[in-house]
Amino acid sequence: MMQFGRLFTFSVVLFSYFLLLASEAALLPINEDPCSGESEWRTPLQPEKEKGFQNTVTCNCSYANNTVCHIISIILKAQSLPGILPPELVKLPYLQEIDLTRNYLNGTIPKEWGSMQLVNISLIGNRLSGVLPIELANITTLKSFTLEYNNVSGVIPPEFGNMVSIERILLTSNNFTGPLPETLAKLTTLKDFRISDNHFTGKIPDFIQNWTNLDKIEIQASGLEGPIPLGISLCTKISDLRISDLKGREASFPPLSNMNNLKTLVLRSCNIVGEMPAYLGDMAVLKTL
Repeated sequence: MMQFGRLFTFSVVLFSYFLLLASEAALLPINEDPCSGESEWRTPLQPEKEKGFQNTVTCNCSYANNTVCHIISIILKAQSLPGILPPELVKLPYLQEIDLTRNYLNGTIPKEWGSMQLVNISLIGNRLSGVLPIELANITTLKSFTLEYNNVSGVIPPEFGNMVSIERILLTSNNFTGPLPETLAKLTTLKDFRISDNHFTGKIPDFIQNWTNLDKIEIQASGLEGPIPLGISLCTKISDLRISDLKGREASFPPLSNMNNLKTLVLRSCNIVGEMPAYLGDMAVLKTL
């Protein structure tokens, strides 16, 4: 029974993902059962110079009184993988994490993934294009969505405001356009939001004051206009605030005196006029200004 469960799950991965990859991909142990506990599907501890390379498939074998295994995590970082993102991963109903950082994957993000119970999707540093599938907003379990350094375009769908568990949205260095939808005001669990190096339009929205759990925000050369909303003062947990290259009118220095955790502050080319506030000198943990 255990072997059947393992082989069934593994066969889905083989036929839906690895057989889609071209021969120039990194050498992966595709004939190994990742749930056997004896396979090479787990990257050993690496020397510092090789950090960031990882091929790890994690299984949970506690199902059905420890007789059935299910893959819960696929991490293939910097494995030189070509090809497309496989919609067939939807056949792994227990999968929680897909991390395909720094590969050569192209095409679009499969809308089929919107029916999964994923917690983490990381697609940083690939060649993905197309638009964000509206269906991703159906993943109510999703906590981290990272898509930096790709070629994805279009607008952020208003439906993304329904991501009730999201803590991390990283969209830096893509080709996104349009304003930030008002529905994002509902993302009160958000801790890390980065949209630098895009082509957004409109002003930095006032609703960011709703993101009171925010720890890091980066809006550099995003295309958005100023001024920086006064309501940002309500985001008192921020430790890293980076805003630059804003279009629009001049404005005074934003009210940041309540941000006692602020370590990094970058406000470059934001059309700020007037004096620097004296309270910046009293921020004990501020290291970068």
